[in-house]
Amino acid sequence: MGKSKRIVKKRGGGWPAVRYSLKLGRKAGPFNLLKAIRKSNVCKTCAFGMKGAKNELGEGLQICKKGMQAITQDLMPGIPIEFWKSHSIDHLKTYSGRELEGLGRLIHPLYRNSEDSHFNTISWDEAFDKIFDQFRKVPSDRTFFYTSGRSSNEAAFLVQLYARQFGTNNVNNCSFYCHQATGVALGETFGSATATLTLEDVEKSDLVVLIGANPSSNHPRFMTHLMNLRKRKGHVLVINPFKELGLEKFSIPSKIKSLFFGSEISSDYFQVHCGGDMSFLKAVTARIWNDGNGNEEFLRRYCNNFEEWKEDIEATDIEKLIEQAGLSKDELEIFCNYLVTAENIIFTWAMGLTHQVHGVRTIRILSNLSLMLGMVGKPGSGLLIFQYL
Repeated sequence: MGKSKRIVKKRGGGWPAVRYSLKLGRKAGPFNLLKAIRKSNVCKTCAFGMKGAKNELGEGLQICKKGMQAITQDLMPGIPIEFWKSHSIDHLKTYSGRELEGLGRLIHPLYRNSEDSHFNTISWDEAFDKIFDQFRKVPSDRTFFYTSGRSSNEAAFLVQLYARQFGTNNVNNCSFYCHQATGVALGETFGSATATLTLEDVEKSDLVVLIGANPSSNHPRFMTHLMNLRKRKGHVLVINPFKELGLEKFSIPSKIKSLFFGSEISSDYFQVHCGGDMSFLKAVTARIWNDGNGNEEFLRRYCNNFEEWKEDIEATDIEKLIEQAGLSKDELEIFCNYLVTAENIIFTWAMGLTHQVHGVRTIRILSNLSLMLGMVGKPGSGLLIFQYL
């Protein structure tokens, strides 16, 4: 027998995503899934707005396997009481995360004492009594409310409302944890901890910089906008230590040509050292400013503390920062040239940037870079935050 050939995947998305989505459709029931997809909602996976199978701009066939996966889980049948009686906790520990998720939805409150070998189903009245018994034993300032970002906006609103009524503002969820560094940095810089643009601005940009994010896996719907950007002769720059296949070339199932032949996504890839983003972004800022390509008029007119910032940037050791970032001087010049020749720039990032010891400081530097270029408060430009679960 001859040696078996290794199949090398050449791009992200495409037919595997289609097959996976069809599998999910069969699992949830095609009618139920179609009914759920057609409703206006926010994607539980990436927070993109959905108007049925359309996006916020009204463009059709904007649904991805990640969103379908989240919807399918919501449509799964409830786990019957008999299951908990016949499956011990020790037995459940042998299940993988995927197997546990595949059991279905929790539709009964579960309770166990330390000596119980099984979870016991109890009534909602019993559950509320046990919960409030615990609340009565603890001072409100010693409580912390933590929720899943997969919960609905309505549920999250009610949780924080109850927490405040109980007497605490110690409220958090996994989504906030993902971007806490972002919230602090943007709040300090702009007074608001959210993006400075809308989805419509993405379609007006001519340069998107992706930092520490992989939308090909976690925000597949955004890949259509990157494909559109490349079609109108714009550029996509990726800053990431690891080369993601889907960020180089991606097949978008709703676009026939892209599905069969793939779409080029990244124009250039800058593989910084892990944690080297901060050094690289500050080196970029200093190089552009020292070359006289910063928007000084914008900074003086709209920003505070300009002189302190200017003094710090002009004292920057660019060569040392580039060495720390793990890139070359030529790569720095190439990156800077993209920025100074672009008309409308969008900077976007995810947990690759926030989950660092110096995440807040890095995002401050990125925010200042966008301000120095005058790319805030301008159509087609700004800062975009990627969220995923």
